[in-house]
Amino acid sequence: MFFRDKPVKSNHDKYKGKANKELYDLCKQKEKERKAERISYLEIISQNLMLPPDIIAGAPIVTINGRNSISIENHRKIMEYTGEKIKISTKICNLCIEGKNLKITYYTKEELKVTGIIHSVYYQQGA
Repeated sequence: MFFRDKPVKSNHDKYKGKANKELYDLCKQKEKERKAERISYLEIISQNLMLPPDIIAGAPIVTINGRNSISIENHRKIMEYTGEKIKISTKICNLCIEGKNLKITYYTKEELKVTGIIHSVYYQQGA
């Protein structure tokens, strides 16, 4: 008979972690494939309809008029609103406008207009 001084440690946790990582990696890869497939599908539709792919995908349409006015179409909601920063959520990203004396002049379901002295406009991922 063979006796050990130490208890035998199970390798279950080691293999469980490895299996979970493989599963999550596979899920992430499948999600990337689905997004690529959707984008290519939208590109085909846009070519057939002779429209820019951004419009079909619901991308925000940003029109800047000088330093004092900006119009945004295809927005979802206003996330932050101060005199120095306005953050707007869209389907594909967040849009940030920074400046001085910023005001939302009008706001409809389809479009909004910001006026003031605009210093910068930039996009953030994670809509």
